[in-house]
Amino acid sequence: MTFLRDMAMVKSLLLLTLGLTLLGEVAGRKSPKAGDPALCPPPEDHTVRVDIRILRQNQGVPLSHGFQNRSSTPWDYNVTRDPHRYPSEIAEARCRHTGCINAEGKEDSSMNSVPIQQEFLVLRRESQGCSRSFRLEKVRVTVGCTCVTPIVRYVRGLRAADQLS
Repeated sequence: MTFLRDMAMVKSLLLLTLGLTLLGEVAGRKSPKAGDPALCPPPEDHTVRVDIRILRQNQGVPLSHGFQNRSSTPWDYNVTRDPHRYPSEIAEARCRHTGCINAEGKEDSSMNSVPIQQEFLVLRRESQGCSRSFRLEKVRVTVGCTCVTPIVRYVRGLRAADQLS
């Protein structure tokens, strides 16, 4: 009799465990509601609508910190404007010197000042007049400059730099 009671208890516990497992899975699933992106079909022609207003617009680092003037490879900014691009204005850096600035504030031509470039995605207006249609385009923008050791190439036992002088 105890054996039958124990078997009934084991069956009850197994059934309870199975029920709780199924209940947990059902509770873990979210049923999609109206307006849920999970219900939307994927774009068929690779087009989407984009609101080009920028959220949290004032979170960037302002250009007025003067990094470009305190660097050992100072640079200036030039704003490029393109009415057919969004954003229409992009600030691009240009290195002031070919060498680097030493601790005394003099240019050291034994080091090289080189641009740091970054690729960005912009929106390019399609060429149909005042169309509201844009396409994604990659642009490479110089965002600053850095100081590096020069590349020295040897040609038949002579340094390339020696042949230039």
